[in-house]
Amino acid sequence: MIPVRTCIGCRAKAPQAELVRLVWDGDGVVVSRTGKGRGAWVHPSDECVAKANRRGALARALRRPGVGDVNLPG
Repeated sequence: MIPVRTCIGCRAKAPQAELVRLVWDGDGVVVSRTGKGRGAWVHPSDECVAKANRRGALARALRRPGVGDVNLPG
């Protein structure tokens, strides 16, 4: 069975392999490489990340008010 997650930007369900996991590392939001800590799943597109920020979904998911800008690698 393929793990399915929901993008916090567009709210669409997708296989876990198509999404990236964002976590708070103390200095800001980064893409998780370890899978540890409180995280949020999002499509690796600027549009989905912008939607998540605009709606406050990223701050809510990470339980960090005022998360700020997120820059995805690549």
